Amino acid sequence: MSSSRSRGRKGGHLARGRGELARYLLHDDLLVRFPALLLADAVVLVAAWTLGYLLLPEGLLAGRTGAAVLAGGDLAGGSVALEAVRLLAINLAVVALAIIAPNLIRQAGWPLGYSSLAVITAVFGVTIGTNSFAVSLGGKMPPSLEVFGSSGLYEIAAYALAAASTVSIVRWQVAGSKAERVPAVSDRGAIRQRNAGAVVALVILVLACAFEAYRFSQAISS
Repeated sequence: MSSSRSRGRKGGHLARGRGELARYLLHDDLLVRFPALLLADAVVLVAAWTLGYLLLPEGLLAGRTGAAVLAGGDLAGGSVALEAVRLLAINLAVVALAIIAPNLIRQAGWPLGYSSLAVITAVFGVTIGTNSFAVSLGGKMPPSLEVFGSSGLYEIAAYALAAASTVSIVRWQVAGSKAERVPAVSDRGAIRQRNAGAVVALVILVLACAFEAYRFSQAISS
């Protein structure tokens, strides 16, 4: 009996914890929603990075992701500027197709763009942990603060901001086999936050792609 009560209490604590997390991730204010999503995404990143470093073979994802195939292994047109444009185009396609478009749908109250973001972040974590970059790091890299020198981290942050900013575009709510149309959000404050968040996410992406193009040009020329 006491064991059953103990399990019940633990289950209740877990349910409340999930409820609290969802409350922040789905908060009406972007300034609450985005940091919560960024924190959750950081947990996914570190977990996937650790898994890749400890358990998976080096180079596992090298040249195997769609973005890696599109980016190629050479500088676009031999120009840093053209490479930055190519990287930006790839990233914008990812944001539009894998982050914003899925946010039109909520599955059991959950924005699907959040789920896409978690998958993309996990792939990035495994890529770092297994040294699966176009230009090798020289070996698998354990989790460390060196990730702050990676443009990929800021691309992920921009994805997270785009995901958090566009939760209000939801038009369909799916529960089980039923889909219900949701009225468009008309609150001006929510629309202003959505637009501002999208603009800031774009600026972060532009800077991250320029940084990545420059670093890539330096790596292949050395």
